[in-house]
Amino acid sequence: MRVVRSLFKIIRVVALLLAAVVDWWVRRPRVGAEGAVWIHGWCRRIVKVVGVEWRVVGELPTCGAVVSNHLSYLDVLLYSAVRPFVMVAKSEVRGWPLFGWLTSRAGTVYVTRGGGPSTYPAVNAAMAEAYRSGLPVLFFPEGTTTDGAEVLPFRRGLFHSVLNEGVPLRVAALRYSLEDASGSVEEDVCWWGDALLAPHLWRLLGLRDVRAEICFGGEVAARRDRFVLSERAREAVGELYAGSEVAGEVELVEAF
Repeated sequence: MRVVRSLFKIIRVVALLLAAVVDWWVRRPRVGAEGAVWIHGWCRRIVKVVGVEWRVVGELPTCGAVVSNHLSYLDVLLYSAVRPFVMVAKSEVRGWPLFGWLTSRAGTVYVTRGGGPSTYPAVNAAMAEAYRSGLPVLFFPEGTTTDGAEVLPFRRGLFHSVLNEGVPLRVAALRYSLEDASGSVEEDVCWWGDALLAPHLWRLLGLRDVRAEICFGGEVAARRDRFVLSERAREAVGELYAGSEVAGEVELVEAF
């Protein structure tokens, strides 16, 4: 049954991506914030076809920067399904078939891993433009995906832009769970290490009852420098991810 389910879903996902391309050429939304709003609706459809049910806890961000832990390529689809964001992604994503083209239309800021200080001016300029879009800008400062065992130390580079632009910084945490006994969250939902994209996607699409919970926390107060800011942000994301946020301090926004 998993093989049949995977085949059926992948046909529907490809069909949706092709339909999105056609819709783009018909509507012609501008690249950037307008594109992010447009892609929001398509991400909701894609996540539904993939078979992920999601629940959002906390107040949705409306502007500024948002940082989150990072578990899978699925994270970007889920956050974009919740509300329009300007995303920050590794430069390799731009080359992914169809998906890379669509993310570019949404004004995604692409960052080259290990680019070093020579890339900072261009990245900071792109981030400043993203903040001016009027949408919240989401990035994953772990710099890689994980199996969910812990929140890795945050890379500090992108926190430069938060301080330079003086924008508020919110935290978020994403958790997956799985009722399907034939798979595991660590290997079949989280995408990390040396796992190849195509085989992992095939396994993911074969699963039933994949669930996600996105928790939005408050604003990180430390504003002195990027070292302090990144560490405070990591601590806050780690607390959200571990579920230590006091229940009375969060509001259930929507559940699916």
